[in-house]
Amino acid sequence: MKKISILTFLMVMLGMTFTSCKEDTQPRLEIPTSFVLNTPEFANQIYSVDQGGSLYFTCSQANYGLGTTPQYQLEVSKTADFDQSVVVDYTTTRASMVIPAEPFATAVCSLYGWTAPEEVEVVPLYVRCISSIPNSSSEYTIASNPVELRGVLVYFAVKLPDAIYLIGQPSGWNISATEMPLTETEVGSKIYKGTYNIPEGQFQFRFYDELGDWNKFSIGAQDADSPVNITFTDGEYTGDCFYDPTTDETGKGAWQVENWPGGDVEMTVNLNTLTVVFRVI
Repeated sequence: MKKISILTFLMVMLGMTFTSCKEDTQPRLEIPTSFVLNTPEFANQIYSVDQGGSLYFTCSQANYGLGTTPQYQLEVSKTADFDQSVVVDYTTTRASMVIPAEPFATAVCSLYGWTAPEEVEVVPLYVRCISSIPNSSSEYTIASNPVELRGVLVYFAVKLPDAIYLIGQPSGWNISATEMPLTETEVGSKIYKGTYNIPEGQFQFRFYDELGDWNKFSIGAQDADSPVNITFTDGEYTGDCFYDPTTDETGKGAWQVENWPGGDVEMTVNLNTLTVVFRVI
């Protein structure tokens, strides 16, 4: 009996040893240590970035240790140390990168702080590429070597704050009315603000992210296409809004105040939290 127990123990230990060896030899994602952005042919020339055009860069794949699909994104800077830089708002999984002119020009204009077309000039530029693995930790993100471009001339391209539009009784329920926009507090914030006079008896409206179609991009008080009566407490109303740009089935309800006396209203629409705040001022 004792011999059988010893034999069983040895077999278990041997099995664990094989399992351990098998686990140690499994392919795994490694933290990359090298990544190269190749110098493009136009690097030593004055290169003009034309509206609607593209730029072409190539890179090696970082040494992740196994077959994977990294994501690449360019970054531009005035200096080789990238002390101050702007990331180009475009990603690709191709090592032979085709970068649209628009996000590249926007990044360069932002980097140099240009606010008008007449400020644009030929400038030296450093470019590097960032390689990352989607949905993984930052340790798998690596920056390439910097590449110096002798001179780049972009067109004026500045990303402006987005806007949504108040559509309802104050605008004559005109789905193309642009007279009452709420503007982003900053680019990309998805928080919109605006202050307008709502005439007596005309507090009934919703918002639209894009105009021209009653059924799309609507931001409303509920899903059903009917008004929702709201009340102000100490001159303020806070509530939910309904918005889903992927479907035509949300955001149809309008906010409504019965017997509205008229007055100025400061409006905030937060599409991150799907909430609204209306404040009488």
